[in-house]
Amino acid sequence: MLAEHSKSKKIFDNGFQIAKNADLASKIYGKENVINATLGIFYNDNEEMHTLDIVNNEYKNLSDKDLFNYSSSINGEELFIDAVKQYIFGKNHINILKNNFCEVIATPGGSGAIYNTFKNYINPGEVVLLPNYMWSSYKLMSKEVGGGYQTYSLFNKKGKFDLINFKNSVIELAKIQKNLVVVLNNPCHNPTGYTLSSYEIKSLMNILKEACTLCNIILINDIAYMDFNNKKNDLSVFYQNLPSNLLMMITFSMSKSFCCYGLRVGAQIAISSSKDTIDNFTDASLYTCRSVWSNISKGGMTLFSNIVLNRKKYRQLLLEQGYMKNMIKERSEIFLGEAAAVNLNILPYKSGFFITIPFSKGLEKEIELKLKNENIFAIIIPGGIRIAICSIPKHKVYNLAKKIKIAIS
Repeated sequence: MLAEHSKSKKIFDNGFQIAKNADLASKIYGKENVINATLGIFYNDNEEMHTLDIVNNEYKNLSDKDLFNYSSSINGEELFIDAVKQYIFGKNHINILKNNFCEVIATPGGSGAIYNTFKNYINPGEVVLLPNYMWSSYKLMSKEVGGGYQTYSLFNKKGKFDLINFKNSVIELAKIQKNLVVVLNNPCHNPTGYTLSSYEIKSLMNILKEACTLCNIILINDIAYMDFNNKKNDLSVFYQNLPSNLLMMITFSMSKSFCCYGLRVGAQIAISSSKDTIDNFTDASLYTCRSVWSNISKGGMTLFSNIVLNRKKYRQLLLEQGYMKNMIKERSEIFLGEAAAVNLNILPYKSGFFITIPFSKGLEKEIELKLKNENIFAIIIPGGIRIAICSIPKHKVYNLAKKIKIAIS
C-alpha cells in the first residue's frame, strides 16, 4: 500500500538502541559499574540530566496563553526572531549585517532548519556535500527530499581541515549540478569536537566563492553546539563579500544550549547579498513550514526571547552555560590526557559534546561487542567510537581511555 518512493524506508536508530542497552546494563550490574557515553545530553556528576535554573524558572512562569496558544506567525514570533539575531550576531546585529539581507524562520529544532534547507535547495537527483564524519540524520534527510549525499574528508594527515579534498569535492560537484548544498557543523563538530580556525574558514569560503562561477552554492553551518566552544565565536567571515549566488544558511537549535532537548525550537538564518534570494527563501520556507509542521511552540519561542532580550536573565544564562562548558572542558582534558598516555588515537578535538576514536572500517560490530563486554556504551559510527563526554560524570572519565584501549586492542 505504500507509495513507491516509501517502500524502501526503514530506520534503525543505533544511538537510541545503544542507550537502551546502557540503561538495561545499569539495572543488572548497577549504575556505578556502567559507563553510558551514548546520547548528546549534558549530565551532571550525579549522572542526572542537567537543566538550567533560569530556563526552568522562566518556563514555569509562562502564562497559559504563551504556553498553549498558536504562534502569531508561521515564521515565528517577532520577539523570537529579534532574539535569534541578537543571540547569534550580538546586539549590534543590524550594523553587522548591513551589507547583506537576512531573514529568520522558526523551525522545530535544528533538524527542522536543516530539513527545510534540504527540501528547498536540493534539486531531484542532486547530492549534498557532507563531512565524512557526521551526524547521521543528514544522510536520511538528503534521501527524504529526493536527493543523495557525497562526502569530503574532514581531516588531512596533519590533523587539520582537509582543504585540498574539500576543494576537489566542491569543484567536482559544482561542474555537474545546478545547486550545491554544502554542510558544515562548526564550531564543536559532532562527532569529533573539531572547530575550524579563522584561516580554515577564510580558505573554505574562498573555495566556495570560486565554485559560484560554476553553480549556485548553499552553505549550511549547523551551530547546534556553538555555546560550548572554548573560544569566542566569530561567524562574520562566513558572510563577508558574498557573491549573489552564494546563500549562507545558519541552522540554530535551543536544545543543547538551553538543555531543553525535547522542546524542539530552532531557526534558519538566511544571509545573502541578494534581496531576491532572501525573498525567495522566505516564500519557499514559509510554504514548507505550513505544509509540514504549521508553526513552532509559542512557549519555547517566548521562553527564548524572554531570557535573551532581558539583560539580567541573559547574564544568568551565560553563567549557567559557563558551568556546563567548564565541566565538559574538565572531563575532556582528563580523557585526552589519559588517551595520550596509553597511545589511544583520537581525532582532532577542540571542544564540545563529543570525542571520536577512529578505527579501521569493518570492525564496527566487533568493537561494539568488546566495549559492551566491559559495560562501556558509546555510539559506533563508521570507522569510529563516538564518546559523549558531555554525559559522563568526571569520576568515571578517569581510566576510561585505558579501558577502551584494552577493549579494542
